[in-house]
Amino acid sequence: MAVPVSVWILAARTDLPYLAKTIPHQMKVCDYPFVEKVLALDTAPLSGDKLTRYGTGSQSEVREACQKLVDAGVMDRIEEIDYDPALVETIYTKYFGAEQARHMRGHTHNWKGSTVYASLYCIEQAASDCYLHFDADMLLYQAPDFNWITEAVQLLKDIPEIAAMRPLCGPPHPDGKLFQKHVYRHDSRGFYAHDVFSMRAYLVDRRQFARLSPIPLSWKYQPMWSRWLPKPLQSLSAKVERRLRKNTTSVEGAIASFEPMTSQRLQETDFFRADLSSPKAWTIHPANHSAQFIEALPQLIQFIEQGLYPQEQAGHYDLKLDAWLTEAFLQGSAPNGSNYANKC
Repeated sequence: MAVPVSVWILAARTDLPYLAKTIPHQMKVCDYPFVEKVLALDTAPLSGDKLTRYGTGSQSEVREACQKLVDAGVMDRIEEIDYDPALVETIYTKYFGAEQARHMRGHTHNWKGSTVYASLYCIEQAASDCYLHFDADMLLYQAPDFNWITEAVQLLKDIPEIAAMRPLCGPPHPDGKLFQKHVYRHDSRGFYAHDVFSMRAYLVDRRQFARLSPIPLSWKYQPMWSRWLPKPLQSLSAKVERRLRKNTTSVEGAIASFEPMTSQRLQETDFFRADLSSPKAWTIHPANHSAQFIEALPQLIQFIEQGLYPQEQAGHYDLKLDAWLTEAFLQGSAPNGSNYANKC
């Protein structure tokens, strides 16, 4: 009998150009009897670099696109992120501690406009202790005779120091190389151990993940002391403070991303992120959501679901789009082609 697992996918206006294709792909490839499949809709105003994303739609457009996925049976339901201040503080208190949660008031997203609170909200609202998250743009491969979730759930059960699990980052390299910027180690139990957290795809046991608390709070831009004054006094006092600091920081400041904050906690403890080392499942992250990527997406999904990828992509997590669009790869991947592509 399969272990109960909830899957929640965060969706926002910035995901509109691709979510109708990527989310059915994710559910098809995972091939797991989830107890619930939830589209978590972030309705917060866009900020940071999200304001300049390609193809951003309106709130009504992204809701309509999500509803189509529910109507088609791809997902079970839509749930809007609840930004009630009392709930935000409760969840932040659980994961960051009461004192840090007090300083995080009003900070639901990081300095780039990416979510911090919504990720924790989804974990807390999930129906099962085993919780799987995907960003809406993630692409993945899984061999027909393999199920990465089943493997990962067992490792989470056996090894309490695993804070989060995911498939291999990038398709396998023939020499077993992983092109990562940080240090990692191979564990003979079937995974690579990392002291760096990744928000884009992760499977956690909520009880084990909560043991990371308190996650250290980091600021990209420190808030001003003027923030603690009554609202009518903040503007004037901030002008004085900016002159003293010689910068243009906002009164509220801006918190760092959830990834480096959680990574710091991993580095301070015995917890680690585990990526399955099996070449039978792997993920690719499209870092650039350009018009060229959107146009190529249906073909990319087709290749990846077959386990095909260009040699230049091997061992690399971020999508190398140009390599996928070369004539050599396209011809080699076609039926009766020259087999320029690697095949899992």
